[in-house]
Amino acid sequence: MNNKKFFEKGEANDFFKRNQKKFDLKKLSKPISLLCDWLHPFNDEIQDILEIGCGNGHLLKQMTESLNSKGFGVEPSTEAINYITDNFPSLEVKVGFGDKVPFDKKFDFVHLGFFLYLVDRELFSSCISEADRLVKTGGFLSIIDFETPYSYSNKYSHKKGVYSHKQNNSDAFVKTGLYSLVNKFHFSHEQFFFDKNIDERVSLSLLYKETKKLENR
Repeated sequence: MNNKKFFEKGEANDFFKRNQKKFDLKKLSKPISLLCDWLHPFNDEIQDILEIGCGNGHLLKQMTESLNSKGFGVEPSTEAINYITDNFPSLEVKVGFGDKVPFDKKFDFVHLGFFLYLVDRELFSSCISEADRLVKTGGFLSIIDFETPYSYSNKYSHKKGVYSHKQNNSDAFVKTGLYSLVNKFHFSHEQFFFDKNIDERVSLSLLYKETKKLENR
């Protein structure tokens, strides 16, 4: 079974239920606070935010409040979507996956919320293309996910035959020549500092979608 089918058949809701209590204890996310600090100089330009992989909506709500913007979200868990609708009615959220996002408009700021490591490798390029489709030219894109100096995969602990995939995700955008890396911060999956254990390494990346491609000189 591939990862997407596994999440469609119930793991998306199971993941939400396993982690909901832990997520509710975190009123504010340090990485999201740092991200919003990076974006505050451009606050007037950011009117709407899309988070792909918006989970229970707490981080999206934090971003919209900090940047005074409208919030939109995509999440495969129907239970998570119901939770957001009940608790954060100002957010517009839809059930969906990163390889086929159910929004047609473009956004000033798109955030990829810790889901790329669970994307099937054959769908990874589709997720990158979808994210690019949704970011306005002159807009911003951010990524929180596992980051390793080389690509590799781990077994997913909750299902045999399902894997998590770790790599440098921002490279996929920068190598197109359409994005510039603005800031990057490396930290741990459990703590807000760098981890020597490669399995625990996470990064927060902020990228800018250039308004024109520079000519080679």
